[in-house]
Amino acid sequence: MEKEGFIRSINNIESKGLKIKKIITDRHLQIQKHVRENMPHTTHNYDVWHVAKGFKKKVTAISKLKDCESLEPWIKSLCNHFYWVPASTPSGHGQLMLEKWQSLCNHVQNIHEHDGDIFQSCDHGPLEGREREKKWLKKGNKACVKLEELVMSKQMQKDIPKLSPGAQTASLEGFHSVINHFAPKMFGFSYHGMLSRLKIAALHYNENGMREMDQAVTKDGQPQYNIVYPKLKKGGYTIREVKTACTYSYVSKLMDIVYTNAKETKLSRVELNRAAAPPPLCSSFEKPEKASAILEMTSRYRHAQNDDGMSDDG
Repeated sequence: MEKEGFIRSINNIESKGLKIKKIITDRHLQIQKHVRENMPHTTHNYDVWHVAKGFKKKVTAISKLKDCESLEPWIKSLCNHFYWVPASTPSGHGQLMLEKWQSLCNHVQNIHEHDGDIFQSCDHGPLEGREREKKWLKKGNKACVKLEELVMSKQMQKDIPKLSPGAQTASLEGFHSVINHFAPKMFGFSYHGMLSRLKIAALHYNENGMREMDQAVTKDGQPQYNIVYPKLKKGGYTIREVKTACTYSYVSKLMDIVYTNAKETKLSRVELNRAAAPPPLCSSFEKPEKASAILEMTSRYRHAQNDDGMSDDG
């Protein structure tokens, strides 16, 4: 379904005469293949959060192994380094990002000079105070070996050079959350009901999407913050900016349109101008006769009983 939606979206954009220079997605394998084979002139980058999430899960699992407990204090720093690699490489130079990433193996061992062709030393200055609280990993111990296997894995060698240094998919994820507000997944809607809710979600997002840049302030003019405890942080917390309240100007505009149309149109002449709903997906499959389906089910049941050494009379 994701691949089909992706292809339709790309075809719609290109049908308008637009050329896609760069596209950012998660690591969906089918989409990767489609872009590689059908969009040779388009640069395909990965959203950093999606890749970093997988890395964090793996390194957390390693830290719980026997003799790997020394890796646990490093998890947050390792994830920060993951985000730093593309953020510090605005040019998107794949080899440079890869060498920055591989330098991680040396850094955790207190080695800050590297053998890379481009990135040959850490960018940080002398480490003092809190920056030295974590104990360095010892070369050759189990935690260090496991971390190096993960950092130098073939998957990472392929993914790191393709990380997006700029734009990410966060705004798209935000739009998906707006859709869930207007069309909760716990309810089923008709085709036209779902289409209407998607359009309302788009209107709401278009009006309030830039609100992420506007932080609410107190009466004294001080910026407002909230402390939240995301489940994924397992007891940890995050400080978030409080945004200004949503606006709903599109509602008034819709109401004005409805009022104008109702005033200018007689009820007897009202016609619904909407496209026919497509057939259900299951309608393309052949449906068996009810009697034959029951017979097949009962015969399978009796056959299973006989295989267990029981008679048909059971």
